Amino acid sequence: MKLAIIGAGMAGLAAARRLHSECPDLEVVLYEKSRAVGGRAATRRRATFVFDHGAQYFKTPTPALQQLVTQELPATELFDITQPVWIFDSAGTIAEGDPVQNADPKWSYRSGLSMLGKLLGAGLDTRHEVRISALRPGSEGTPRWHLVDDTGATVGMADAVMFTPPAPQIAEILQASDIPQDRQALFQAALRQVSYRRCLSLAFGYARIIHRPFYALVNIDRGHAISWVALEHYKGLQRCPSEHSLLIAQMAPQFSQDQWDLPLEQLTPLVTAQLGDLLAEDLDDPIWADRQAWRYALPDGRADYTQLDAPDMGLFFAGDYTAGQGRVHLAIEQGWRVADAISAWHG
Repeated sequence: MKLAIIGAGMAGLAAARRLHSECPDLEVVLYEKSRAVGGRAATRRRATFVFDHGAQYFKTPTPALQQLVTQELPATELFDITQPVWIFDSAGTIAEGDPVQNADPKWSYRSGLSMLGKLLGAGLDTRHEVRISALRPGSEGTPRWHLVDDTGATVGMADAVMFTPPAPQIAEILQASDIPQDRQALFQAALRQVSYRRCLSLAFGYARIIHRPFYALVNIDRGHAISWVALEHYKGLQRCPSEHSLLIAQMAPQFSQDQWDLPLEQLTPLVTAQLGDLLAEDLDDPIWADRQAWRYALPDGRADYTQLDAPDMGLFFAGDYTAGQGRVHLAIEQGWRVADAISAWHG
């Protein structure tokens, strides 16, 4: 039996890893459109700077997640960001954050958050830079589904398929697939329950030390142009040269939407001005700037997986769109949920 997982983000990797362990006779292949795994748990390098330009850290609120991260996966690079996260409002007023939430570990890796995806994906069969665009029914004597890429070529076959990309991208794949009309309508209706907020994530390097009593700031009323600010150099010496600083500014959905196509050289002064006002510091002199545009940053709404999963067709669904929130640990848990469902389907 063969299972194809479309997308090697957290949900896909978590599901594949569990099935690889628990169903050794099930052949699992992940198809990932990019060169890296992990989705928004992504790390970028700029000269001697290292920064997480998507998810900033992850939490382990359950014993199962705690065991995965601290015992099952190699933990030599794992560390807790002990500095707190504070809050700010639309007026830029800063206050201390929730002490209960700040007491929970905020996990990351010394070399970057992308290490989590690498560790989860170790030993798995992952086909990189393969974009699946449609499913076609297999002929008699072959697996149920043929996976077709952008060129129309069949790049794989599977008895079951698990979908983990953002909901709109899944809807496009399904719409182009040979699926009965009544089932197609049900899938599309469920996926339409989810929309996404865009996010422009900016990173800035500075040739001086910037200190604050917090690691990060989060906007609490969705009324500021900035949603999140992080002092990325607080993640350790591996992230930044000595006597330098590294700031991350993740912009609010409306700002991101309005400035989506603005080039970096025009975007930089707009963001550093907002950042400088918030931190009460002149930040107009970064030695470099970096831009990442996340079209599907955070889901609004949730697609009910009980309306999506179709074991009779060998189709399964998991990701932030079935969790309703863009959180690393929730995506992992959704992957586990589907892995258990596929294990039961497999028998």
